[in-house]
Amino acid sequence: MARRPTTLEDTLRPAFEGIGGIDVELPLDGADIELDDVGPEMVDGAEFTELDDGGVEIDFEPETDVPEDAPFDANLALYMKDMDLNAVGEMLLSGVEEDKQSRGDWEATMSEGIKLMGLKIEDRQTPFKGACGVYDPLMAEAVVRWQAVAAGELMPAAGPVKTQVIGVANEQLEAQASRVQQFMNLYLTELAPEFYEEFDQMLFWLPLVGSTFKKTYQDRLLGRPVSRFVLPDNFIASYGTTDLTTSPRFCHITPMTRRNFRLAQLAGVYRDIDIGDPQEDDSSQTPIQAQVDGVQGVEPGAEGTEEYRIYEVYADLNLVGFENEDGIPLPYVVTIEEGSRKVLSIYRNYDETDPTFQRNNPFTHYKFMPGVGFYGLGYAHLLGNSAKTATSIRRQLIDAGTLNNFPGGLRVKGMKLEDNNIGIGPTEFREIDTAGMPIQNAIMTMPYKEPSQVSLALLKETYEAARNLANTTEIAVGEGRQDAPVGTTVALMEAATRLQSATLKRCHRAFSRELKNIANLFGKYLPDEPYPFPVRGGMAAIMREDFANNIDVIPVSDPNISSSAQRMMRAEALLRFATQQPDQHNMREAYRQMYVEMGVPPEKIELLLMPEKEKPRPLDPLTENQNAIVGVPLIAGAYQDHDAHIAAHAPIAQDNPALQAHINEHLAMKMRQQVEQMIGQPLPPPGTPMPPEMENQIAVMVAQAMQQLAPMYKPQPEIDQMAQIEAQKLQIKQADNERDAQVELAKAQMEAQSDAANRASREKIAAMKLQSEALRNLGGFQ
Repeated sequence: MARRPTTLEDTLRPAFEGIGGIDVELPLDGADIELDDVGPEMVDGAEFTELDDGGVEIDFEPETDVPEDAPFDANLALYMKDMDLNAVGEMLLSGVEEDKQSRGDWEATMSEGIKLMGLKIEDRQTPFKGACGVYDPLMAEAVVRWQAVAAGELMPAAGPVKTQVIGVANEQLEAQASRVQQFMNLYLTELAPEFYEEFDQMLFWLPLVGSTFKKTYQDRLLGRPVSRFVLPDNFIASYGTTDLTTSPRFCHITPMTRRNFRLAQLAGVYRDIDIGDPQEDDSSQTPIQAQVDGVQGVEPGAEGTEEYRIYEVYADLNLVGFENEDGIPLPYVVTIEEGSRKVLSIYRNYDETDPTFQRNNPFTHYKFMPGVGFYGLGYAHLLGNSAKTATSIRRQLIDAGTLNNFPGGLRVKGMKLEDNNIGIGPTEFREIDTAGMPIQNAIMTMPYKEPSQVSLALLKETYEAARNLANTTEIAVGEGRQDAPVGTTVALMEAATRLQSATLKRCHRAFSRELKNIANLFGKYLPDEPYPFPVRGGMAAIMREDFANNIDVIPVSDPNISSSAQRMMRAEALLRFATQQPDQHNMREAYRQMYVEMGVPPEKIELLLMPEKEKPRPLDPLTENQNAIVGVPLIAGAYQDHDAHIAAHAPIAQDNPALQAHINEHLAMKMRQQVEQMIGQPLPPPGTPMPPEMENQIAVMVAQAMQQLAPMYKPQPEIDQMAQIEAQKLQIKQADNERDAQVELAKAQMEAQSDAANRASREKIAAMKLQSEALRNLGGFQ
């Protein structure tokens, strides 16, 4: 390190010319410069210090203090010298530019594929003015069909996410998985409105170009996870790369407006340095972007729309001041502005707790079909030649029809016509001057032929070959025998959609990786306290701990089914098999699956189907006694007081077999708890597979414990069931005899009371008659 005083001119000229590369003119008579007394001045990476004698001390390699307590996620560019940053930026930009040049043929193929989509109306002047400029719809048809199917399968309206528990499931893990599924579906459909739009656009590009990318990261400005679609021409991989995991370098080029760039600087994401105005350079426009601009009818360079081009390079580097002790290059993300070629930020690209320094990859690579290298194959590769052939033939046929219907020709010299192109309508006749010659001698039409049948046949054959290759042929599901076996029809459909199914499976796998990246961001950046979110019927809460490794996030789509028709056929086959043997199937679930595949909302399905039988759950002893009397199923809980439950059930259990079985269940659970207390450790859940050594050790301990518990569980002597039945019959017969005797006695008492009442009545009537006769006799004597 050299420290020497120099004159002002000797000091400034190498600082500005040699280091910064700026050509400056210094006055011949010198110049005055004032340096603050607070410390040295940094100019383009060199340190200037004013000395007491008026001289200036220069340190071309000043020491940069890197605080040991700097945050792991700090912008390391703030702690590095400008010369070192410039060296890193130039090295990475040169490599990216070489990678970009190496894929020139790929960009040309993609550009031609976009052109063959026929999205731009072309006005042709050759071979004649007004010649046909249409493109055959073969390419567009294949892309639109696949995109419609994929969007329907991967992006349902209710949300694209479902979850599953890894390992042994329990109620707590099931509830955790349900919270994760509900929250992520709400987030991707409502809270992140850009997700569905960008995913839909990605599905349009994928079948055309064969490779697309999604970048999943925590947006520092929005403060939440985002998953952005990256145009294929804005993602540059290193030459020879076959996989992003092992790629030594790859780059994401993103345009950024002045506003967003300044916001990133103010937020501390980028260094707060002056990089000048955005530079518009037509040479930076790729052939793909030129085709896209042509389709949209826009041109670059409009005033006020200039954007910075930001290069975000992912590479393994040995940064000065941050070297690894073992000399291993570490993963970093370096952001560079293209015009100024200045480094804006450098961030570590590995986890702080990872001792192996594995690269964090925020990109998900979607491949339509595997190619011969890093990039996948799309319809631009598979159907490009067929689409170009079909377009050429179609144009020839249309031009032939146009010339045949409206032919041109030759006329003799000297023939006078006011307009060379005379349009003659129906029932209209025009006059022409033929200079005395017969009209058939003055005018001759060219011998144009009508459209060739050979060309039509060739176009048809081209179509069939291309559709067979792209697997876009319509499947006539409803044709043929109506009584054909469903399994045969499903097999035929699967054979016809095999290529489409394979491409959707690749999308399903890539989409699963993208969803896992989003879930990992939630597990890293969600707040510690529960985060509330709305659900059907109320509110729920999600926590950072919910996104643990025991919950797997996967797409709701089925990778084995490529269309709704195939799904419906499978559901019909399932329902038909279930109805043939209903005792071996859950009929309610079979019908529910059918309604789900028909797209019926879940709430309406529950209204259509009979309510599902509620599973029994542990209850208090009194409620269990009541349920046992009316025949409701019972179940014991491991946490219950088994002795208290047995004592409460025993008085009414003699004549109730279900309650006796329930008591036995309590006894079994009590036995398990006692064995666990005696051996001093909990036993694995019933049915859990164990290594043979562990199982043998547990068997020995359980056997020893059961020797001590055997007297408590000695079986009671069995009761003769037949004798018990005969005794019950005698008791019933005796009760019937007693009842009959009581009935006879009551009947006799009633008859005796009735006879006494009749005698009294007759005696009373006789007395009244005697009295009446006596009165009449007395009247006669008077």
